Parts: sequence; C-alpha cells; structure tokens
Amino acid sequence: MLIQIDKLKRRPRQIDVAEEATGFPVLSELVAAETVTFNEPIKGSLEAIWVGDFIKVTGNMATLVSTPCCRCLASVSTRLDVPILLTYTNRAEGETPPDDELELQADDLGLIPFSGDELDLLPDVEQEIVMALPPQPLCKASCLGLCHSCGCNLNKGSCNCEAPILHPGLAALKNFKV
Repeated sequence: MLIQIDKLKRRPRQIDVAEEATGFPVLSELVAAETVTFNEPIKGSLEAIWVGDFIKVTGNMATLVSTPCCRCLASVSTRLDVPILLTYTNRAEGETPPDDELELQADDLGLIPFSGDELDLLPDVEQEIVMALPPQPLCKASCLGLCHSCGCNLNKGSCNCEAPILHPGLAALKNFKV
C-alpha cells in the first residue's frame, strides 16, 4: 500500500485492497498465536487525497474473524467493518510555527508525520484493524463459562464440583444486596 507523493499531488488515488491476513505483519502474528482466525481476506477501498500540507486517507476495510469466547473458549465469528480515517503531515517533527505560541503537536491532533517520496499505509491500516478486534468476545450474553475446578463447559451441562469455600471474613457479604 505504497503511495507516490508526487503522483498524489496531481490527483487523488483510489486503492482497492484484497489481502490475506498474512500480508500484515502484526495480524499474521495473531494468526500464528491462534488468537484470531481470519475466515476471509481483508477487503476494502481507500482514497488518498492531498490537501495542503496534509494527506487524508479515508475508506473502509471489512473481514470476518473468529476469536475464542472469553468465558468458555468457544469460537465466535464477528464481522469487522473498519472505517479508516488517517491524516498524514509532512511537517518535520519538532518544527515550530512562526508565532511560537502553538501548544499542540502533530500527535496531539492525531496527525501522523511522514517524510520522503513514498507513504506506506500498511502499518496504520493494520493498526486500525487490530483496534477493531473485539476485546472480550462472548458466544452469547448469558455464557456461563468454564468450571473453575474441572474446566467443564457450563453451557453444555453442570459438573459435580463442590461450590468454592468462601473466606469466613467475607461470609457477611454473601447476602449483601445493592
């Protein structure tokens, strides 16, 4: 996903993406660690446009992922629709404006600094996809999870384990109602 800056100054650039997760370094690490399974390629389209000192990249990426339920470890399929809105600036890091009164830096405004003749969108698009992954996926809202003693999936049936013994000092809180 390289963009030639000189060509972008003349006209906006449309980028169509259809890439396997292995084409993204961090996503391929997640797949190798069996944290996430990508059930289909990552597809989408991006538009890059030159606006003054900035490059604005907008678009949408979509894919289907499977992740383990955070309670019972069952596979949960989730459709990811990731809106992309990135703004790059070619101002040098630490460059101060003429009036020396500006307190906000490029990072504070969400701007991504770049330099050179090419702009690689891959790391930033990959970061947006990672941030869109569900943090605690659940197979269903009423998931009972696994037994703390034997590891039995409590959604499929109960186990014969005894209830955990509570600390005697906390016994008074057992019947506490909020």
